[in-house]
Amino acid sequence: MSSFSDRALLATVVADVTLILGYIISAVHPDRRVWPIGDSSWRWWFNWSALSVVFAGFPVLAAFDRGSLIFTERWSKLAGSGIAALGMGFALSALFELGWMESSGREGELRTDGIYQYTRNPQSVGFITFIVGVLLATNSQKLVVHGVLTIVVYALFPFAEEPWLREQYGQEYEEYRERTPRFIGWGLLKKLVGK
Repeated sequence: MSSFSDRALLATVVADVTLILGYIISAVHPDRRVWPIGDSSWRWWFNWSALSVVFAGFPVLAAFDRGSLIFTERWSKLAGSGIAALGMGFALSALFELGWMESSGREGELRTDGIYQYTRNPQSVGFITFIVGVLLATNSQKLVVHGVLTIVVYALFPFAEEPWLREQYGQEYEEYRERTPRFIGWGLLKKLVGK
């Protein structure tokens, strides 16, 4: 009989793979997109059902599979916790700056200032950083599988929404796209280290 953590891992892998496939379809066939959500109720249910499983998988796997990997030193737990806190703070600051509704692809203004002048996808950058920190801090084999797949999900978000952004904002988005990196660039790195 499989353990609770095995079943939790299976559920998270299914949710991750479902989102990955959905976001690949969104990037390749924007007319069949699942992201961004926009005003569609079925897209809302698809995304938030799968993302709820993804998000819930982190504390569940961390609790039931902690310590099964190679990092046993205190430094990995401390460093991982710090990296996770930094990543979550970055992602949440971007979410609050953009707003909840616009973050899910509802119409609004194209944000090109604040944190969005350094990266077009600060929420993805923040969540990926958070996941790396959690992986170091929890030292879980099963969480590594889930975490890597979730990193792929967050790396695909920008590709899935780009056709929609081009359609919504046209030339304004193209100009923004030319001057601002998709994920992270030297301007953001310099700002983070204070130079």
